[in-house]
Amino acid sequence: MKKILLGLLCLSVIFVIDCGGSAVILDSPEITMVVMHETSVTATWAADTSIENHGDFQGYNVYVYTDSSELLIEDGEDLNKHNADVITDNSYEAINLNQDSVYCIQVRTVNIDNKVGDYNDSVPFVKASPRPEFTVTLMAERWDISGVDDSCAVRFSDAIIMADSAMSNGGADMWALNDSVIAFSFNSPNTHSQYGANTRTTHFVNLGNYELYSIFEVSTEPSESSVGILEGDLVIAKTQDGNYVKIYIDAIDDTLFTVTILYAYQNIAEFPYF
Repeated sequence: MKKILLGLLCLSVIFVIDCGGSAVILDSPEITMVVMHETSVTATWAADTSIENHGDFQGYNVYVYTDSSELLIEDGEDLNKHNADVITDNSYEAINLNQDSVYCIQVRTVNIDNKVGDYNDSVPFVKASPRPEFTVTLMAERWDISGVDDSCAVRFSDAIIMADSAMSNGGADMWALNDSVIAFSFNSPNTHSQYGANTRTTHFVNLGNYELYSIFEVSTEPSESSVGILEGDLVIAKTQDGNYVKIYIDAIDDTLFTVTILYAYQNIAEFPYF
């Protein structure tokens, strides 16, 4: 009888030790920023020392799916992670992505037993899509000089620069002006006094002094047909087709009357992220 009880006691002890040895499944972080590039997306998430200093913490996995419903499952073991190795940093660049696709980006913790945590309740995923990026220099139309201006207008989708007289046939989305009242400005093609007929309509909002990558979501809808600009400003435009454009004013030359811009064109219509 004693041998039987001793055997049961040993089994009980083994069971408790086995259960106690499993690593804790840790909470997942909240994505705080996304930076979109031409063929990649970089996600950054908040550091949480209570998680990262935990003895069972190993790192993070990032998941990149086009269908968000596939990510909204508690058990992440069957998900396909984008990263080859467990991430120990607080950011990750997902590469080789398609500009014509919208991706849902999700981050989950991984413990030392390689068990994946649940998704974050506050921000389960963020949407992102790579987008083309261009640098162009426009020669602003002069208010005090009449005639055709051969490089004051631009078509956003492919950075084709054209004359104001070509805006209708060329499909321009914006033209630049220098006048005595507001100096330099960006304008919708349909506002041009001479060549505005049958041209496209674009709306703008000037957010002020921001870097190109500091804004990745439209929070103020563009509504103006013309905006004054200064060097270092960030302008959000929306084309007639619903494409959002983020325009950074890189340089203004008051002598040559030129403005150089770096802009990101979101080729997915009505998608307010870039």
